[in-house]
Amino acid sequence: MIYDLLTTLFLGLSCTAVIYCFYAIYAGYDLFSKPIENNPTFRPPVTILKPLCGLDWQTYENLSSFCLQDYPEYQIVFSVRQSDDPSIEIVHQIKENFPHLDLSLVISDRCIGTNLKVSNLANGLALAKYPILVLADSDIRVKPDYLKQVVQPLQNAQVALVTCPYNSLVEGKVAIFEALGIATQFNPKLLTARKLEGVTFALGSTIVIRRSVLDEIGCFPAIADSLSDDFQLGNLSHRLGYQVVLSPYIVEHILAKVKLIDLFDRQ
Repeated sequence: MIYDLLTTLFLGLSCTAVIYCFYAIYAGYDLFSKPIENNPTFRPPVTILKPLCGLDWQTYENLSSFCLQDYPEYQIVFSVRQSDDPSIEIVHQIKENFPHLDLSLVISDRCIGTNLKVSNLANGLALAKYPILVLADSDIRVKPDYLKQVVQPLQNAQVALVTCPYNSLVEGKVAIFEALGIATQFNPKLLTARKLEGVTFALGSTIVIRRSVLDEIGCFPAIADSLSDDFQLGNLSHRLGYQVVLSPYIVEHILAKVKLIDLFDRQ
């Protein structure tokens, strides 16, 4: 009797898991089967905010990929908190290698809350020139068509924010294990959530947000004490009645070789 009950229970759980997997595949097809709209006349000027702290794996390659955009008008504002941060040398190298670009570096330890990354963003925002902001973590790498693609949903005035899924490029066995979890657990959840309830969140891999909407939600001080600052930007925009869009454009997440204890600490 107990054996039959356990068999039925595990069979039911297995069937539920299979149904979820098939639904996640369907949700992925629904997103990626649709071509990204590319209106060549829609190229609004944007400001890219890059908060930095220390060095990631292949930091120069990650940051310089944003300097290779096939886009008419954009600026990049790098921001760090400490004057001895090793990423400053990388930024100086980038400024030297791309003298034709509008690149700025802000060094400030001004703190507006417990989330130091958000303080970094707030310090960089002071130099932002344009009404559309692009936020992307320092371990993200993109292709030259990135800006042209991710701004497209903003043609709809009701769209406040665009975010992007990501694929992890890794080095080392532990990093491979983490990337496997992102591919098999996180991304299916992301796609399923989009299909079931819509996009009410954002990801640090890319956040394209209207400056006016950021001001409307209270700007960076509104999320300065939140660990999930990326989620909050998307959720607060959604709660104001705006649309949040998950773009089918996939960016690359550069995941360095890490120790097992580092993985557990980050999780």
